[in-house]
Formats: sequence, C-alpha cells, structure tokens
Amino acid sequence: MKATFSVKSNSEFQRAYKKGVRKSGRYIAVSALKNSRGRSRLGITVGKKFGNSVQRNRFKRLVRESFRTVRNSLNGNFDIIVTARASQRAAATPGRKLRAVYVPSYGEIHRELCSILRSLQILVPAKTSDRASDKSPDKAAGSAPETQKSAGENGL
Repeated sequence: MKATFSVKSNSEFQRAYKKGVRKSGRYIAVSALKNSRGRSRLGITVGKKFGNSVQRNRFKRLVRESFRTVRNSLNGNFDIIVTARASQRAAATPGRKLRAVYVPSYGEIHRELCSILRSLQILVPAKTSDRASDKSPDKAAGSAPETQKSAGENGL
C-alpha cells in the first residue's frame, strides 16, 4: 500500500487556507491549493469539539482512506486540507463543552469528499460508459475475431 503524503507544517496549512479555494459540506470543509511538488498531499484538521481522541482518530483514518482511493483521479497536484465539522453536537451537562455525538461513516465521508472535489474541479469526473466497455470481456473478445475475418476475406 502506498503512503499518503501529508501536509505537515503550519505555514503550509496557512498558505492553503489563505490562497486556496474553499468549499464545505455537512461533515467536512476542504481547502485546496495547486502545488509544484509532483504529487498531491493531504492535511487533516480535527478540533477537540469534534469529540474524544478515539472519534477524532477514526475520522482521520476514514478521510485518509477516502483520499487514497481518489488521489489518482485528481487534475494535477494539490495540497488538500480537510477540516472536520461537528455536524451534531451535544453537551453532557449544561456547563460542559459541546462535542460531536455522531462520527460519519466512510461512505458519507467519501461521497462528500468526492462531491466537493468535483465541484472545485479538482477531481476528474468518472466516465461510466468507458469503464463499462473496458471491463466487458465479450465486446473486446467478440470484436477482434470479426475484424480478422473481414480482413482475411478482403485479402483473398
């Protein structure tokens, strides 16, 4: 499995926030900035309002996995910063801080990340017709022998 290259320094995060394009959804906010490093990088920020460390780390793992599946379909090289949004929050008691009571599933995160990246024109739209014809063994195997027969008949 290939490692995901990450944005690490504060100055790189700040540059993406200030100069990049932003879009947010229900669960995540994305800032993206084109880079010249030869590969796309991912930065993830999850505040303490999101929940305890188990919830925050689970969210980060899910975002990393979602990014890993789409990184080869990106239009160029970008620094992509994903910020978690606590969509549903509740306090245990009135005097305590708010925290997330719901961590979105992988499917929800993946759908939203893909949707946001498409709207920012960073993710190449998937072409379903090309993929279906490439995967179909009948079309590829069936068309080749017919072409050979017709070429053989014309040559005689």
